[in-house]
Amino acid sequence: MSHTASLIILAGGASRRMGHPKHLLTTPGGTLIERIAENLSPLFAETLLVGRNEEQIPAGVRFVEDVRPERSPLVGIYSGLCAATGGTCVVIGCDMPFVMPALLRELLECSNQSDVVVPVVNGFYEPLLAVYRRSRSCIEAIERALDAKRFKVTSFYSEVAVREIPESVVRRIDPDLLSFTNINTPKQLPLLAQL
Repeated sequence: MSHTASLIILAGGASRRMGHPKHLLTTPGGTLIERIAENLSPLFAETLLVGRNEEQIPAGVRFVEDVRPERSPLVGIYSGLCAATGGTCVVIGCDMPFVMPALLRELLECSNQSDVVVPVVNGFYEPLLAVYRRSRSCIEAIERALDAKRFKVTSFYSEVAVREIPESVVRRIDPDLLSFTNINTPKQLPLLAQL
């Protein structure tokens, strides 16, 4: 399946709990970013890695440096949207190795006429596995949030058109919600053996 959409992978966090840049964690099939790109990039016109660490960027992945000094996933989303060529962008974290391509396809198919398409799981938004339109209204709303030091990713949602994807829809594709698994601590490293 071919898309004109862009994939934005966020890797700007400090990785304090892990103690090592998470996108460079080793799996049986290469680094974590290599495995994510191999699994998901074929769905997209381009893949961007947004952050502050330009080490070991896989072939076919474009590195984009955060354009603001604040450390926040919202800065990464903003930086990625400003750099992307696609009109629609899927954002995921670099520590989410089990994202299912079918779930991303579903989110993209729901993205018409919405600035944000976001799953709702356990009653909460999942803004780091969501679709963001590279529209003026979306980018300007994020700018206003950042300028006001509102760094929560969802802080601009009230200013744009948001489409929520219910957990029931997500579970039809990903019954165990594996796509939302984050590798945050050394205790979770054994999960990477599955890649």
